[in-house]
Amino acid sequence: MHLESPLFLLLLPFVWGAWKMVQSRSKKSIFSHEILAQLLVEKSVATKQPRFLLLALIFIILALCKPVLHVNKEGAVQTHSISSLAIAIDISNSMLARDVLPTRLGFSKMAIEKIFEKLTHFRIALLAFSNDGFLVAPMSEDKASLNFLLKHLDPNAMSSEGSSIPSAIRSAKKVFTAGMSKDLLIISDGADGEKIEESIALARAEQIRVHLLLVGTTQGAMIYNAKGEALKDQKGNLVITKRADELKALALQTGGVYLISSGELSEIGWLSEQIALKASKSDVQTKESYTLKQLFYYPLTLSLVFLFLAFHGLHVKRLSALLLISFALTPAHSGILDWWEIAQAKSAYEKGDFAEASRLYEQVDIAKKSDASAYNFANALYQTKQYEKALTVYEGIKEKRLEQQKLHNKGNTLAQLGRTDEAIHAYETALSLKEDDDTRFNLKLLQQQKEQKSKEQNQSQKPDNQEPPKDHPSQEQRQDEKNKEERTQDKDASPTASEHEEPKLMDEKEAKKWERALLENEPSTKPMKMYKSDKTEKNNAITW
Repeated sequence: MHLESPLFLLLLPFVWGAWKMVQSRSKKSIFSHEILAQLLVEKSVATKQPRFLLLALIFIILALCKPVLHVNKEGAVQTHSISSLAIAIDISNSMLARDVLPTRLGFSKMAIEKIFEKLTHFRIALLAFSNDGFLVAPMSEDKASLNFLLKHLDPNAMSSEGSSIPSAIRSAKKVFTAGMSKDLLIISDGADGEKIEESIALARAEQIRVHLLLVGTTQGAMIYNAKGEALKDQKGNLVITKRADELKALALQTGGVYLISSGELSEIGWLSEQIALKASKSDVQTKESYTLKQLFYYPLTLSLVFLFLAFHGLHVKRLSALLLISFALTPAHSGILDWWEIAQAKSAYEKGDFAEASRLYEQVDIAKKSDASAYNFANALYQTKQYEKALTVYEGIKEKRLEQQKLHNKGNTLAQLGRTDEAIHAYETALSLKEDDDTRFNLKLLQQQKEQKSKEQNQSQKPDNQEPPKDHPSQEQRQDEKNKEERTQDKDASPTASEHEEPKLMDEKEAKKWERALLENEPSTKPMKMYKSDKTEKNNAITW
């Protein structure tokens, strides 16, 4: 056991000194006789009350110190599903155009931050490309570090001339390892629509599914350098760079999705959801050597007891008898510490330790035998992929207040079991009780998958299962589908412990040292070059 905030122990000498002062014989020189007459109580109680108050203050200080206990979990293995995604951002000079505010590059960075928020069950690698390809960050679940590197990404630290989509694909190939799903999101203004066929052939050869976020406007804009001067070609004409929508063929022919944006961040949620739906998932196992158990509840509880005794004249023996009678009259099925187990189960669920959460929720369900506890237990079972057992528990819930949520989650469970028709019926029943955006979204998705499956069966003579080319979704479709939050039971945060070794925590002193260093010196992300293109220039032409 150790204390997370031991500095509060420095308050103990002050408390002890104050108590000794009050107990000293000189106290009558501090208070007048009239005040003492009002403060003092009967002698039998007064001799113990100051001691109770002292103990209460001591236990309050111990609670403020936040004692924690390391609970060993040797051999504890946690399994969670995760997908992989590489994000390649165009850093060519054309991305400095201001037809999208603040610039195309600035908007792209904000869009990536939004994608980080949405794709919680993803390992993400961050790349940058112009004519060459650069590695900003390898595959990681640490979204805070990725955001930091992205924020300080400086195109001036890299070659930013030209824009080659094949360079982005070749760079992405190097961050994927065996067994990973290969999904690549390219954020660009279209690279002037060049080398599309080469990019499609390369992505297919490497079995990479390419998604696209095309940024800019078809009217285009001028490019300004760091000095604020407009870029001109060799003939002295102002360079106008336009968004090249022809690049969407790369996404359509590799099985990905695309979004064309003129600066609407609200549309990024739709893109994130579509990427999550298409991405393959793999199970990852992590080991935890210990977990921290908070113990401040115990000294805090004792301090409240002693405070009550210090300010109440009730005899201690009478109070003890009253407490024993209260405990004896408490029903057995509603344990006095149920709140503790519920808090622990909720904490484990939020941390992604669904096996521990299901164990604790099962104990609470056995003790309380309520529909609410059964609902939580079923949700935890769903997350541990015990779909049959979860379905049985959901079906046993009868409380009308939980009916709509139960049917929504029951539909999710049936969908995971491949019972599509029953899942659709569950969603429809839930919507008949209450309109819900998430339920409506899941219903549409299952119906679309069912229709797609029927079409594929009717067109089985086609050589592959690529999606047919389609235009960008209409405004009405986007309005129906964008801004959807992650499913309540499907997208809880995953732990970020390393797969092969335990994380080594930085101590507080070292962390503050690094924090001061970062505040004093503005850092700059310096990516590593991964791919150097064979750039050919004709007549020393200017590239952007």
